[in-house]
Amino acid sequence: MAVKNSDRSSERLGIKLAVVIGCKIALITVIFFLFFGPETKTDQSAEAVSARFLNTPSVVNTVQGQK
Repeated sequence: MAVKNSDRSSERLGIKLAVVIGCKIALITVIFFLFFGPETKTDQSAEAVSARFLNTPSVVNTVQGQK
């Protein structure tokens, strides 16, 4: 049996779509880990937040510095 030309182009289209979707998923995953990964998280303790808003050194940092 001979494969029709439209079947071949449909198969190629499916392969191209799979490659494009795979690349997009990979790119979104890389962007996610670059901007929202565990290394980009900041300390959100009460002392750190108050030090950030009040521009004063945190109590934890001053106690640790004296040891």
